[in-house]
Amino acid sequence: MKKQFILGGTIISGILAIVLSYFYAVNRYGWILALTCVAVAALLICIAAFAFFTKKDVSAPDTVYRKKRNYISPSEYSFLQTLRMVIGNRYVICTQVPLVSVIEKRGAAFRNELFRVVDFMIADSDSYEPLLLIELNDASHLRSDRAERDRKVAEICAAAQLPLITFTLAEARDPMVVKRTVYKFLR
Repeated sequence: MKKQFILGGTIISGILAIVLSYFYAVNRYGWILALTCVAVAALLICIAAFAFFTKKDVSAPDTVYRKKRNYISPSEYSFLQTLRMVIGNRYVICTQVPLVSVIEKRGAAFRNELFRVVDFMIADSDSYEPLLLIELNDASHLRSDRAERDRKVAEICAAAQLPLITFTLAEARDPMVVKRTVYKFLR
């Protein structure tokens, strides 16, 4: 908004300076000279302000990193609201949980597979003991690389005896399906 206002002021001031200069040259009136000076001064101020406001901020270095607009996707947010409605305050719901936060791998140096992230974790509200992991599967889970990743996550969770359930987007929209499925593991 500031840039458009300044640009508009610059254009108007420039046109005014040209018109007043023309009248001064033709009629030789002193008051027109004063108005021309004012118009030129306004033009210079607008140009300076436009240059100042459009100048790149040199204090912020160029970077490949920037903050995401949302922490979770719209479908994950909608499902989170459903989960909250279904389970109430008895449990804690965490989003975007790395497996390494809830599963230990003993006796092995490499834990790369534990850096995979699941969409949701339901934990005990008193102890924060992980009780259940949930994946929300959209169309991207049909790709072969995602299917392999999902298979590995399920294998790890089964070995750790931490239940993992998945919901399609259609299932996630039905609170009764979500409640029935989740409470199979929370009772």
